[in-house]
Amino acid sequence: MKSFLKFTFFVLITFTLLTTAFSEGTKEKAAEEKVIRIGCAVSLTGRVAPEGKMVKQGVEVWEKYVNEQGGINVGGENYSVKVIFYDDKSDSGTGAKLTEKLITEDKVHFLFGPFSSGITFATTAIGEKYGVITIAPEANATQVYERGYKYVFSILPPAPTLMQPILDMVSELDLFPKPKTVAIIVANDLFPISCAEGARDRAEELGLDVVLYEKYPAEATDVTSLLTMVKERNPDILLNAGYTKDALMVVRQARQVGLNVKLMGHSVGVMLPEFIESLGADANYNVEGEWWLPTLEDTGPVFGTTQDYVEMFKEMHGKEPDYHASSGTAAGVVLQLAIEEAGTLDTNKVREALLAMDVELAVWPGIKFNEKGQNVKWEHPVIQVQDQEFKVVWPSLNPLQYPMPAWSER
Repeated sequence: MKSFLKFTFFVLITFTLLTTAFSEGTKEKAAEEKVIRIGCAVSLTGRVAPEGKMVKQGVEVWEKYVNEQGGINVGGENYSVKVIFYDDKSDSGTGAKLTEKLITEDKVHFLFGPFSSGITFATTAIGEKYGVITIAPEANATQVYERGYKYVFSILPPAPTLMQPILDMVSELDLFPKPKTVAIIVANDLFPISCAEGARDRAEELGLDVVLYEKYPAEATDVTSLLTMVKERNPDILLNAGYTKDALMVVRQARQVGLNVKLMGHSVGVMLPEFIESLGADANYNVEGEWWLPTLEDTGPVFGTTQDYVEMFKEMHGKEPDYHASSGTAAGVVLQLAIEEAGTLDTNKVREALLAMDVELAVWPGIKFNEKGQNVKWEHPVIQVQDQEFKVVWPSLNPLQYPMPAWSER
Protein backbone atom coordinates (compact mmCIF):
# COMPACT_ATOMS: atom_id res chain seq x y z
CA MET A 1 0.00 0.00 0.00
CA LYS A 2 2.81 2.41 0.92
CA SER A 3 4.58 1.60 -2.32
CA PHE A 4 1.40 2.37 -4.26
CA LEU A 5 0.98 5.70 -2.48
CA LYS A 6 4.60 6.63 -3.17
CA PHE A 7 4.19 5.73 -6.83
CA THR A 8 0.97 7.77 -7.08
CA PHE A 9 2.63 10.75 -5.43
CA PHE A 10 5.59 10.45 -7.80
CA VAL A 11 3.28 10.38 -10.83
CA LEU A 12 1.35 13.46 -9.64
CA ILE A 13 4.55 15.45 -9.00
CA THR A 14 5.98 14.45 -12.37
CA PHE A 15 2.74 15.36 -14.16
CA THR A 16 2.64 18.75 -12.43
CA LEU A 17 6.24 19.51 -13.33
CA LEU A 18 5.72 18.45 -16.95
CA THR A 19 2.51 20.50 -17.23
CA THR A 20 4.25 23.56 -15.80
CA ALA A 21 7.19 23.11 -18.11
CA PHE A 22 4.88 22.70 -21.10
CA SER A 23 2.90 25.79 -20.15
CA GLU A 24 6.02 27.89 -19.68
CA GLY A 25 7.44 26.50 -22.90
CA THR A 26 4.24 27.48 -24.74
CA LYS A 27 4.42 31.02 -23.41
CA GLU A 28 8.11 31.28 -24.31
CA LYS A 29 7.36 29.92 -27.79
CA ALA A 30 4.56 32.46 -28.26
CA ALA A 31 6.89 35.22 -27.13
CA GLU A 32 9.63 34.00 -29.47
CA GLU A 33 7.21 33.84 -32.39
CA LYS A 34 6.18 37.46 -31.83
CA VAL A 35 2.70 37.26 -33.32
CA ILE A 36 0.06 39.98 -33.16
CA ARG A 37 -3.35 38.28 -33.03
CA ILE A 38 -6.28 40.27 -34.44
CA GLY A 39 -9.90 39.13 -34.31
CA CYS A 40 -12.40 39.78 -37.07
CA ALA A 41 -15.99 38.52 -36.86
CA VAL A 42 -17.59 39.61 -40.13
CA SER A 43 -20.63 38.70 -42.25
CA LEU A 44 -19.80 35.87 -44.65
CA THR A 45 -23.38 34.63 -44.85
CA GLY A 46 -26.74 36.36 -44.44
CA ARG A 47 -28.18 39.70 -45.50
CA VAL A 48 -24.96 41.75 -45.61
CA ALA A 49 -22.62 38.97 -46.75
CA PRO A 50 -21.71 40.70 -50.07
CA GLU A 51 -20.26 43.67 -48.19
CA GLY A 52 -18.83 41.53 -45.38
CA LYS A 53 -16.90 39.33 -47.80
CA MET A 54 -15.34 42.39 -49.39
CA VAL A 55 -14.21 43.66 -45.97
CA LYS A 56 -12.61 40.27 -45.27
CA GLN A 57 -10.82 40.30 -48.62
CA GLY A 58 -9.44 43.76 -47.88
CA VAL A 59 -8.12 42.63 -44.49
CA GLU A 60 -6.56 39.55 -46.09
CA VAL A 61 -4.62 41.67 -48.59
CA TRP A 62 -3.16 43.75 -45.76
CA GLU A 63 -2.33 40.65 -43.68
CA LYS A 64 -0.50 39.05 -46.61
CA TYR A 65 1.33 42.25 -47.52
CA VAL A 66 2.50 43.14 -44.03
CA ASN A 67 3.77 39.62 -43.35
CA GLU A 68 5.61 39.52 -46.69
CA GLN A 69 7.27 42.81 -45.69
CA GLY A 70 8.57 41.24 -42.48
CA GLY A 71 5.71 42.13 -40.16
CA ILE A 72 5.05 45.13 -37.92
CA ASN A 73 7.94 46.88 -36.19
CA VAL A 74 7.14 46.97 -32.46
CA GLY A 75 9.82 48.82 -30.55
CA GLY A 76 12.58 47.56 -32.83
CA GLU A 77 11.33 43.97 -33.12
CA ASN A 78 9.29 42.60 -35.99
CA TYR A 79 5.99 40.88 -35.22
CA SER A 80 4.02 38.87 -37.74
CA VAL A 81 0.25 39.24 -37.99
CA LYS A 82 -2.40 36.56 -37.57
CA VAL A 83 -6.03 37.54 -38.27
CA ILE A 84 -8.65 35.14 -36.89
CA PHE A 85 -11.89 35.28 -38.86
CA TYR A 86 -15.39 34.14 -37.87
CA ASP A 87 -18.74 34.46 -39.64
CA ASP A 88 -21.21 36.60 -37.67
CA LYS A 89 -24.00 35.48 -40.07
CA SER A 90 -25.17 39.11 -40.43
CA ASP A 91 -26.49 38.96 -36.87
CA SER A 92 -25.53 41.34 -34.07
CA GLY A 93 -26.04 38.78 -31.30
CA THR A 94 -23.79 36.29 -33.05
CA GLY A 95 -21.23 39.02 -33.66
CA ALA A 96 -21.17 39.94 -29.97
CA LYS A 97 -20.70 36.31 -28.89
CA LEU A 98 -17.89 35.77 -31.41
CA THR A 99 -16.19 38.97 -30.29
CA GLU A 100 -16.18 37.72 -26.71
CA LYS A 101 -14.77 34.39 -27.92
CA LEU A 102 -12.02 36.17 -29.82
CA ILE A 103 -11.05 38.11 -26.69
CA THR A 104 -11.41 35.46 -24.00
CA GLU A 105 -10.49 32.27 -25.89
CA ASP A 106 -8.39 33.32 -28.85
CA LYS A 107 -6.65 36.02 -26.79
CA VAL A 108 -6.51 38.58 -29.57
CA HIS A 109 -4.64 41.83 -29.03
CA PHE A 110 -6.91 43.94 -31.25
CA LEU A 111 -10.15 43.71 -33.21
CA PHE A 112 -11.30 44.62 -36.70
CA GLY A 113 -15.01 45.41 -36.72
CA PRO A 114 -17.65 43.82 -38.96
CA PHE A 115 -19.68 45.31 -41.77
CA SER A 116 -22.77 47.27 -40.60
CA SER A 117 -23.15 49.83 -37.88
CA GLY A 118 -25.91 47.78 -36.26
CA ILE A 119 -23.65 44.77 -35.73
CA THR A 120 -20.69 46.96 -34.77
CA PHE A 121 -22.87 48.69 -32.17
CA ALA A 122 -23.15 45.32 -30.42
CA THR A 123 -19.56 44.09 -30.90
CA THR A 124 -17.92 47.29 -29.72
CA ALA A 125 -19.77 47.03 -26.42
CA ILE A 126 -17.86 43.78 -25.87
CA GLY A 127 -14.56 45.31 -26.94
CA GLU A 128 -15.13 48.23 -24.58
CA LYS A 129 -15.97 45.86 -21.74
CA TYR A 130 -12.59 44.14 -22.06
CA GLY A 131 -10.60 47.22 -23.07
CA VAL A 132 -9.70 45.94 -26.54
CA ILE A 133 -9.38 48.40 -29.44
CA THR A 134 -11.69 47.94 -32.43
CA ILE A 135 -10.75 49.46 -35.76
CA ALA A 136 -14.15 49.62 -37.45
CA PRO A 137 -13.85 49.54 -41.25
CA GLU A 138 -17.57 49.75 -42.04
CA ALA A 139 -19.49 51.34 -39.17
CA ASN A 140 -20.10 55.06 -39.18
CA ALA A 141 -23.61 55.56 -37.78
CA THR A 142 -23.36 58.33 -35.24
CA GLN A 143 -24.97 56.18 -32.52
CA VAL A 144 -21.88 53.94 -32.43
CA TYR A 145 -19.73 56.89 -31.36
CA GLU A 146 -22.05 58.69 -28.97
CA ARG A 147 -21.65 56.31 -26.00
CA GLY A 148 -18.42 57.69 -24.58
CA TYR A 149 -16.43 54.63 -25.66
CA LYS A 150 -12.62 54.88 -25.69
CA TYR A 151 -11.68 51.88 -27.80
CA VAL A 152 -13.49 52.18 -31.15
CA PHE A 153 -12.12 54.02 -34.21
CA SER A 154 -13.88 54.39 -37.57
CA ILE A 155 -12.28 54.27 -41.01
CA LEU A 156 -15.40 55.67 -42.67
CA PRO A 157 -16.27 59.31 -42.07
CA PRO A 158 -19.62 59.88 -40.29
CA ALA A 159 -22.52 58.27 -42.17
CA PRO A 160 -24.62 61.45 -42.49
CA THR A 161 -22.08 62.79 -44.99
CA LEU A 162 -22.28 59.86 -47.45
CA MET A 163 -25.21 60.95 -49.63
CA GLN A 164 -24.73 64.69 -49.23
CA PRO A 165 -22.42 65.10 -52.27
CA ILE A 166 -25.27 63.86 -54.51
CA LEU A 167 -27.32 66.83 -53.38
CA ASP A 168 -24.37 69.22 -53.59
CA MET A 169 -23.86 68.03 -57.17
CA VAL A 170 -27.44 68.65 -58.35
CA SER A 171 -27.43 72.00 -56.60
CA GLU A 172 -24.23 73.23 -58.25
CA LEU A 173 -24.55 71.74 -61.74
CA ASP A 174 -26.50 73.62 -64.40
CA LEU A 175 -29.23 70.99 -64.81
CA PHE A 176 -32.45 71.26 -66.79
CA PRO A 177 -35.05 70.92 -65.55
CA LYS A 178 -33.58 71.94 -62.20
CA PRO A 179 -34.62 69.44 -59.49
CA LYS A 180 -36.72 70.96 -56.72
CA THR A 181 -38.19 68.02 -54.77
CA VAL A 182 -36.70 64.96 -53.04
CA ALA A 183 -38.18 61.75 -51.61
CA ILE A 184 -36.05 59.76 -49.17
CA ILE A 185 -36.73 56.13 -48.26
CA VAL A 186 -34.61 54.30 -45.73
CA ALA A 187 -34.08 50.79 -44.37
CA ASN A 188 -34.78 50.82 -40.64
CA ASP A 189 -31.22 50.19 -39.45
CA LEU A 190 -28.58 52.40 -37.81
CA PHE A 191 -26.34 53.10 -40.79
CA PRO A 192 -29.07 53.76 -43.38
CA ILE A 193 -30.94 56.02 -40.96
CA SER A 194 -27.79 58.09 -40.35
CA CYS A 195 -27.26 58.40 -44.12
CA ALA A 196 -30.89 59.40 -44.69
CA GLU A 197 -30.91 61.97 -41.90
CA GLY A 198 -27.76 63.57 -43.30
CA ALA A 199 -29.31 63.67 -46.79
CA ARG A 200 -32.53 65.18 -45.46
CA ASP A 201 -30.65 67.87 -43.56
CA ARG A 202 -28.51 68.78 -46.57
CA ALA A 203 -31.55 68.86 -48.89
CA GLU A 204 -33.28 71.31 -46.56
CA GLU A 205 -30.11 73.43 -46.30
CA LEU A 206 -30.00 73.64 -50.11
CA GLY A 207 -33.65 74.67 -50.34
CA LEU A 208 -34.94 71.41 -51.81
CA ASP A 209 -38.42 70.32 -50.76
CA VAL A 210 -38.39 66.91 -49.01
CA VAL A 211 -41.81 65.63 -50.04
CA LEU A 212 -41.43 62.22 -48.36
CA TYR A 213 -39.21 60.71 -45.67
CA GLU A 214 -40.23 57.14 -44.91
CA LYS A 215 -38.67 54.05 -43.36
CA TYR A 216 -39.12 50.46 -44.51
CA PRO A 217 -38.26 47.25 -42.58
CA ALA A 218 -34.57 46.35 -42.62
CA GLU A 219 -35.36 42.85 -43.91
CA ALA A 220 -37.91 44.00 -46.49
CA THR A 221 -38.21 42.13 -49.78
CA ASP A 222 -41.16 44.11 -51.14
CA VAL A 223 -41.44 47.89 -51.04
CA THR A 224 -43.85 48.31 -53.95
CA SER A 225 -46.48 49.95 -51.74
CA LEU A 226 -43.89 52.47 -50.51
CA LEU A 227 -42.68 53.14 -54.05
CA THR A 228 -46.28 53.67 -55.12
CA MET A 229 -46.50 56.29 -52.39
CA VAL A 230 -43.34 57.89 -53.76
CA LYS A 231 -44.87 57.85 -57.25
CA GLU A 232 -47.90 59.76 -55.96
CA ARG A 233 -45.63 62.48 -54.54
CA ASN A 234 -43.86 62.75 -57.94
CA PRO A 235 -40.41 63.83 -56.66
CA ASP A 236 -37.59 64.92 -58.95
CA ILE A 237 -35.06 62.90 -56.95
CA LEU A 238 -35.40 59.59 -55.08
CA LEU A 239 -32.74 58.75 -52.51
CA ASN A 240 -32.66 55.23 -51.06
CA ALA A 241 -30.59 54.66 -47.92
CA GLY A 242 -29.95 50.97 -47.36
CA TYR A 243 -27.63 48.13 -48.35
CA THR A 244 -26.82 46.36 -51.61
CA LYS A 245 -29.88 44.13 -51.59
CA ASP A 246 -32.05 47.17 -50.88
CA ALA A 247 -30.61 49.06 -53.85
CA LEU A 248 -31.30 46.10 -56.16
CA MET A 249 -34.82 45.75 -54.77
CA VAL A 250 -35.69 49.43 -55.15
CA VAL A 251 -34.52 49.64 -58.77
CA ARG A 252 -36.37 46.46 -59.78
CA GLN A 253 -39.58 47.46 -58.03
CA ALA A 254 -39.42 51.07 -59.23
CA ARG A 255 -39.63 49.68 -62.77
CA GLN A 256 -42.42 47.35 -61.65
CA VAL A 257 -44.63 50.18 -60.36
CA GLY A 258 -43.65 52.61 -63.09
CA LEU A 259 -41.93 55.08 -60.79
CA ASN A 260 -40.09 57.64 -62.93
CA VAL A 261 -37.79 60.20 -61.36
CA LYS A 262 -35.15 62.49 -62.81
CA LEU A 263 -32.40 61.06 -60.60
CA MET A 264 -32.15 58.00 -58.35
CA GLY A 265 -29.41 57.75 -55.72
CA HIS A 266 -28.38 55.13 -53.16
CA SER A 267 -26.15 54.90 -50.10
CA VAL A 268 -24.66 51.46 -50.82
CA GLY A 269 -24.60 48.87 -53.57
CA VAL A 270 -24.21 50.71 -56.87
CA MET A 271 -20.43 50.31 -56.98
CA LEU A 272 -20.51 46.56 -56.34
CA PRO A 273 -20.08 44.44 -59.50
CA GLU A 274 -23.30 42.55 -58.76
CA PHE A 275 -25.33 45.76 -59.18
CA ILE A 276 -24.64 45.87 -62.91
CA GLU A 277 -24.47 42.08 -63.22
CA SER A 278 -27.92 41.70 -61.68
CA LEU A 279 -29.68 44.68 -63.25
CA GLY A 280 -28.03 44.96 -66.64
CA ALA A 281 -29.19 48.12 -68.45
CA ASP A 282 -31.57 48.96 -65.60
CA ALA A 283 -28.47 49.84 -63.54
CA ASN A 284 -27.84 52.83 -65.81
CA TYR A 285 -28.37 56.38 -64.49
CA ASN A 286 -28.21 55.36 -60.81
CA VAL A 287 -25.82 57.40 -58.67
CA GLU A 288 -24.05 56.89 -55.37
CA GLY A 289 -21.65 58.77 -53.14
CA GLU A 290 -18.41 56.81 -52.74
CA TRP A 291 -15.93 56.87 -49.88
CA TRP A 292 -13.14 55.55 -52.11
CA LEU A 293 -12.47 54.57 -55.73
CA PRO A 294 -9.76 52.36 -57.27
CA THR A 295 -9.01 55.15 -59.76
CA LEU A 296 -7.71 57.53 -57.07
CA GLU A 297 -4.06 58.54 -57.18
CA ASP A 298 -3.11 58.60 -53.52
CA THR A 299 0.16 57.57 -51.89
CA GLY A 300 1.03 56.44 -48.40
CA PRO A 301 3.60 54.78 -46.14
CA VAL A 302 2.11 51.31 -46.80
CA PHE A 303 1.42 49.85 -50.28
CA GLY A 304 3.05 52.81 -52.09
CA THR A 305 0.33 54.06 -54.42
CA THR A 306 -3.37 53.37 -54.91
CA GLN A 307 -2.58 51.56 -58.15
CA ASP A 308 0.04 49.38 -56.43
CA TYR A 309 -2.63 48.39 -53.95
CA VAL A 310 -5.25 47.76 -56.62
CA GLU A 311 -2.88 45.50 -58.56
CA MET A 312 -2.05 43.51 -55.42
CA PHE A 313 -5.73 43.10 -54.64
CA LYS A 314 -6.48 41.96 -58.19
CA GLU A 315 -3.62 39.47 -58.04
CA MET A 316 -4.98 37.99 -54.80
CA HIS A 317 -8.74 38.12 -55.47
CA GLY A 318 -9.07 38.39 -59.25
CA LYS A 319 -11.00 41.68 -59.26
CA GLU A 320 -10.69 45.34 -58.37
CA PRO A 321 -11.43 46.37 -54.78
CA ASP A 322 -14.34 48.62 -53.91
CA TYR A 323 -14.52 50.86 -50.86
CA HIS A 324 -15.72 48.02 -48.61
CA ALA A 325 -12.52 46.15 -49.38
CA SER A 326 -10.25 49.18 -49.16
CA SER A 327 -11.75 50.10 -45.78
CA GLY A 328 -10.81 46.63 -44.53
CA THR A 329 -7.27 47.15 -45.80
CA ALA A 330 -7.19 50.64 -44.31
CA ALA A 331 -8.16 49.22 -40.90
CA GLY A 332 -5.02 47.10 -41.02
CA VAL A 333 -2.80 49.94 -42.19
CA VAL A 334 -4.11 52.32 -39.51
CA LEU A 335 -3.54 49.76 -36.75
CA GLN A 336 -0.08 49.00 -38.12
CA LEU A 337 0.95 52.66 -38.14
CA ALA A 338 -0.41 53.20 -34.63
CA ILE A 339 1.45 50.19 -33.23
CA GLU A 340 4.68 51.27 -34.91
CA GLU A 341 4.29 54.81 -33.58
CA ALA A 342 3.52 53.54 -30.07
CA GLY A 343 6.41 51.06 -30.15
CA THR A 344 4.35 48.65 -28.07
CA LEU A 345 1.20 46.54 -28.06
CA ASP A 346 -0.04 48.31 -24.94
CA THR A 347 -3.67 49.24 -25.59
CA ASN A 348 -3.56 52.74 -24.15
CA LYS A 349 -0.31 53.64 -25.92
CA VAL A 350 -1.75 52.45 -29.24
CA ARG A 351 -4.92 54.42 -28.52
CA GLU A 352 -2.86 57.58 -27.94
CA ALA A 353 -1.13 57.03 -31.29
CA LEU A 354 -4.50 56.64 -33.02
CA LEU A 355 -5.82 59.87 -31.52
CA ALA A 356 -2.72 61.73 -32.73
CA MET A 357 -2.89 60.29 -36.25
CA ASP A 358 -3.35 62.56 -39.28
CA VAL A 359 -2.35 60.72 -42.45
CA GLU A 360 -3.18 60.11 -46.09
CA LEU A 361 -2.96 56.53 -47.30
CA ALA A 362 -2.62 54.73 -50.61
CA VAL A 363 -5.74 52.78 -49.63
CA TRP A 364 -7.79 55.66 -48.14
CA PRO A 365 -7.87 59.41 -48.79
CA GLY A 366 -7.37 60.54 -45.22
CA ILE A 367 -7.50 59.51 -41.56
CA LYS A 368 -7.84 61.82 -38.57
CA PHE A 369 -9.82 60.86 -35.48
CA ASN A 370 -11.73 63.01 -33.04
CA GLU A 371 -12.08 62.05 -29.37
CA LYS A 372 -15.11 59.90 -30.19
CA GLY A 373 -13.12 57.80 -32.66
CA GLN A 374 -14.81 59.22 -35.77
CA ASN A 375 -12.76 59.88 -38.89
CA VAL A 376 -13.22 63.58 -39.55
CA LYS A 377 -10.94 63.82 -42.60
CA TRP A 378 -13.15 63.22 -45.63
CA GLU A 379 -13.83 64.21 -49.20
CA HIS A 380 -15.59 61.83 -51.54
CA PRO A 381 -16.90 61.69 -55.11
CA VAL A 382 -20.18 60.66 -56.77
CA ILE A 383 -20.33 57.90 -59.40
CA GLN A 384 -23.02 57.10 -61.95
CA VAL A 385 -23.63 53.96 -63.97
CA GLN A 386 -23.40 54.94 -67.63
CA ASP A 387 -23.69 52.30 -70.37
CA GLN A 388 -23.21 49.70 -67.62
CA GLU A 389 -19.89 51.19 -66.50
CA PHE A 390 -19.00 53.31 -63.46
CA LYS A 391 -18.17 56.94 -64.18
CA VAL A 392 -17.12 59.68 -61.75
CA VAL A 393 -19.57 62.55 -62.25
CA TRP A 394 -18.71 64.65 -59.20
CA PRO A 395 -16.27 66.28 -59.21
CA SER A 396 -17.24 66.69 -62.87
CA LEU A 397 -14.84 64.29 -64.58
CA ASN A 398 -17.72 63.00 -66.72
CA PRO A 399 -21.06 64.68 -67.56
CA LEU A 400 -23.97 63.57 -65.39
CA GLN A 401 -26.61 61.80 -67.48
CA TYR A 402 -29.73 63.70 -66.45
CA PRO A 403 -32.66 63.41 -66.37
CA MET A 404 -33.20 59.66 -66.25
CA PRO A 405 -35.43 58.54 -69.13
CA ALA A 406 -38.79 57.03 -68.22
CA TRP A 407 -38.86 53.24 -67.97
CA SER A 408 -41.10 53.08 -71.05
CA GLU A 409 -38.41 54.88 -73.07
CA ARG A 410 -35.55 52.54 -72.24
